[in-house]
Amino acid sequence: MKNKTWLLTFSVVVLVCVVAISSVTIYVDPYMHYHKPLTNKYFYVLDNQRSQNNGIIKHFEYDAVITGTSMTETFKTSEMDKIFNCNAIKVPFSGAFFKEVNDNLELALKTHPNIKYVIRSLDRYGFLVDKDEKRDDLGDYPEYLYDDNPLNDFEYLLNRDILYNRILKMHDDKKNTGVVGITSFDDYSNWMSFYKFGRDAVLNTSIKEREFDYTVIDDEMIRGTVEQNITNLADQYPNTQFYYFLPPYSALYWKKLKENGILQRQIEIEEYALSLIVKHKNIHVFGWNRFDITDNLNNYKDNTHYGEWVNSWMLSQMKKDIGRLNESNYKNYFKELYDHYMNFDYDSLLTQTDNEDDFEVARELEKEITGNK
Repeated sequence: MKNKTWLLTFSVVVLVCVVAISSVTIYVDPYMHYHKPLTNKYFYVLDNQRSQNNGIIKHFEYDAVITGTSMTETFKTSEMDKIFNCNAIKVPFSGAFFKEVNDNLELALKTHPNIKYVIRSLDRYGFLVDKDEKRDDLGDYPEYLYDDNPLNDFEYLLNRDILYNRILKMHDDKKNTGVVGITSFDDYSNWMSFYKFGRDAVLNTSIKEREFDYTVIDDEMIRGTVEQNITNLADQYPNTQFYYFLPPYSALYWKKLKENGILQRQIEIEEYALSLIVKHKNIHVFGWNRFDITDNLNNYKDNTHYGEWVNSWMLSQMKKDIGRLNESNYKNYFKELYDHYMNFDYDSLLTQTDNEDDFEVARELEKEITGNK
């Protein structure tokens, strides 16, 4: 009898603890899984894309979205709001293939069908994989935050890391500083302050890049990827304007493709993909052969990642409809791109001036954006 009483008491205590911890997690909800952030009570640090983006997409109020890979992390929604007269969120998925980005855009439009604008990067490697492929090398993916199964929410509700390193820290920070609110979307995922730019930074940066098997990529595979993850959603929401862009990677990106003998094939793949995209009237796809930008390593921290001033410039270009690719000019865009990087003097990069002030090129580009040359 005593054993039964002890077991019952223990079970009740455990149940009470589970309910108490779960209730605290639901109330504070640092990943915004259940509700909007309580920004009048706590400060919400946005620093975990794949755990927090889903909550942002579901519960925030917005009519525009910036999304894509790390190529979109240094966009500023304050600039987009001003230029496009909208209320934007930024939800990047670093390293993502097209399916992950598109799945989250589908959720955004399902929960916010009146979205006016979508700005999204079409990273060039995204055309090289199957339509259903997702990254499997980015750590454990929090599927429990994305599915509709409440039974696996215990991974969130009873997560020790979330309880101690998130919720208790938020409580202590409020008690000690009184600061409440949330990380701005200008600052969210913005890595600008952590890196140097220019020739030395780029040439001394070693990035482990995934290698792709170009021999298995055919038109059917490309078409499946484009239709499922790029064009179908635009067709479903004809009143939404989709601003897609091919990221302006640096000359060193193209150098590697040329050395590996795949530059021409990469261009052919992108050209075929664009032939399927440009005919959709509410898709505004952009590509810029601005070699004064892409050949200047002062705009980059590595082979592909450009400074936030390039993001500002791209927003301005998109609003002005400069660099838009359509059925009449996209082939010329790719021919010019191919000719330039097949014949480019890559040794000239080694003797480029490395600006001491990283923002020197930003100020020059700002003159173009504002028209104050």
